[in-house]
Amino acid sequence: MLIVFGVTANFLLVFLLNIAGLPGALLAGKRGKSSKGRFIFGSIISALGQSYVYLAFIAFIVNWTTIAGKRNDVVGFLLWPFAFLTVLIPIWLTLGRAKGEAREQGSVNAQVEGLSFTLIVALIGFFVFAFVPIVIRAAWGWVPYIK
Repeated sequence: MLIVFGVTANFLLVFLLNIAGLPGALLAGKRGKSSKGRFIFGSIISALGQSYVYLAFIAFIVNWTTIAGKRNDVVGFLLWPFAFLTVLIPIWLTLGRAKGEAREQGSVNAQVEGLSFTLIVALIGFFVFAFVPIVIRAAWGWVPYIK
């Protein structure tokens, strides 16, 4: 099931992260046509929106893995490496595609810059959510499977 979540996320997150990063991209304007400070501010806003959305996906995967790992017919500790890959691969592929697209267009935008930060947040967030799951309730209590 984790593979299904990962493949689905690989396609859906491209659109969701674009939408989440849009306010920052609009604030930043095009690099070179706006001030450096404005571009940095827009990149931060993009990163915050994208990180929140991606951390919701991580919360879902961590909660699903925790619940699935407690079943008697599942060896729980074997699920966690797959859960980590399910979380890491979609954001890594999305970042790679975004950087490639930016290279083709010859410009960098705030959303691409935000994705680099989101990748780091995803790595840290997975382990925080896995080892301190109560953190999930603070901002992602609406995510399914949270107990």
